[in-house]
Formats: sequence, structure tokens, C-alpha cells
Amino acid sequence: MDEISIKNLSIINNKKGDILKGFLKSDNKTINVKEVYFSEINPKQIKAWKKHNKMTSNLIAVKGEIKIVIQKKDKSFVTEIISKKNYKMISIPPNFWFGFQCISTEAGMLVNISNEEHDDLESDQLDIEKILFDWN
Repeated sequence: MDEISIKNLSIINNKKGDILKGFLKSDNKTINVKEVYFSEINPKQIKAWKKHNKMTSNLIAVKGEIKIVIQKKDKSFVTEIISKKNYKMISIPPNFWFGFQCISTEAGMLVNISNEEHDDLESDQLDIEKILFDWN
């Protein structure tokens, strides 16, 4: 996988509480899951910029409303707001800079279903001002 992909996910309505499908191996045959972790982000906060060198990040918002921003190779941006109302998985392959912002009034939470276990040496980070993007 070397391209960004955005997939719609399904929600099964239930009067006692909805069931939000997250990851089905049958729909994601190329993803060899090695780690699943959650990243919390406080309202109006921005976590940017990160680039994985080996890991593919498969991001799903499990709480709140989160703006995902990915810088493509041509320096343009892919922007997607994900939440229960816009329930999707965004797959970001290695070598793309990305960040995210909580745009809801409650803390947001992303789940990352990744093909690599966390390793501080595997990723690069930049200060937010190093890539110009209008987060407003």
C-alpha cells in the first residue's frame, strides 16, 4: 500500500447503543495488524507533524470529531473530518506527513490499527510551523 485511502465504515443501529464496526480482516487483507493503540486529543488541540518510515496508520475516530490532515507528495493536502457522523477509516502509508486536531468540545480519541509495533526510532516529527497549513 503506497497511497492514502479513506474507507466508509458501517454502524449497526441498536436502541441500547450502536455498534460501530472498526476493522474486518476480510476487508483489509493487506494489513498485517501488529499493534492497536488509542490517541487522545483535547478540544481545539493539534498534534502535528508526524511521518512514519515503515508503519501504515489506519485511523478511526472512536470519540469526538477529529480533523485529519495529510500532506501528499506534491505538497497539497488531504483533509478529512472523521467522527461517528462521518464514520471512516483513513489509511496513511509510510512517508506521508500528517497531523490531527480535535474540533469537538469534548476530548477526541483515535484508534490506530497499525502494521508495526511502536518504535520511537521508526518515525520523524516536525514542529507544527514547519509545514504551513491553516488549521482554522
